Amino acid sequence: MSEAYTCAICGYSSSVRADFVEFKDPVKLPRVVERARGRGRRLEPRDVRFICLRCSLELYQEETRSPRPVRVVCPRCGEVIEVWL
Repeated sequence: MSEAYTCAICGYSSSVRADFVEFKDPVKLPRVVERARGRGRRLEPRDVRFICLRCSLELYQEETRSPRPVRVVCPRCGEVIEVWL
């Protein structure tokens, strides 16, 4: 009999181990619990064992933000210029 794996974030369940990643990242653990609670799941940090590949990609995808202008002063001449960061 094969083990059933369940995603801690979305609740997806399957017996195919290749669909899941064993979660051992203490830095991202609060974010996993927050996302699971946002989807209506009651989850304790000690209960997080596996997350599905889709949720793993969403979790580790870098958050992109649009560039914004920042005013800086040139250290040589004192001119104020806008730099997009």
